[in-house]
Amino acid sequence: MIVAFSISPATADDTGGVSEAVAAAVRVVRESGLPHETNAMFTNLEGD
Repeated sequence: MIVAFSISPATADDTGGVSEAVAAAVRVVRESGLPHETNAMFTNLEGD
């Protein structure tokens, strides 16, 4: 099964940035050990 998702945080940090929230989500995907690909629009995740 392949799943594609995107992260769009509802809140920002003090400077208006969302990079920390997106980085945290990508870190969870990477730590899962599942095959994945992150591109400009989506993160594709593959697994059973």
